[in-house]
Amino acid sequence: MPAQPRSAELDDDLLERIRAVFESHPEIETLSNKRLNRIVRYDARGVWVETSRSERLGTGPQLVPAWMIVVAWKRLNDAGHLSHDELLNELNVKRSAFVMALLARFRDVVIRSSYPIVIGLTKRPQ
Repeated sequence: MPAQPRSAELDDDLLERIRAVFESHPEIETLSNKRLNRIVRYDARGVWVETSRSERLGTGPQLVPAWMIVVAWKRLNDAGHLSHDELLNELNVKRSAFVMALLARFRDVVIRSSYPIVIGLTKRPQ
């Protein structure tokens, strides 16, 4: 897969999906170790997330760049499933635990496996 441009932005569909997650419950636990990630804000550039660690260190919310979410969403839609290992090691998404947890909150995504972590679409796009 070609490298995802790091200048990628969230499109209207992804922004709407993130808005729905944010409005229903902005605190998301990672799928494996249940670490809390709190969405502080989001826009086309990405999602600002605060963790227990960033709160403890006083570093404030950290940006999860849009390209990480875009590349994960594209692979999930293309293949119908996405593993944490694939996201981290093949797609080089270093905020992979948060991205997997975020996508798992989308209305048409299900957790297929907890170990190893795999998410999938409830139905494949036409």
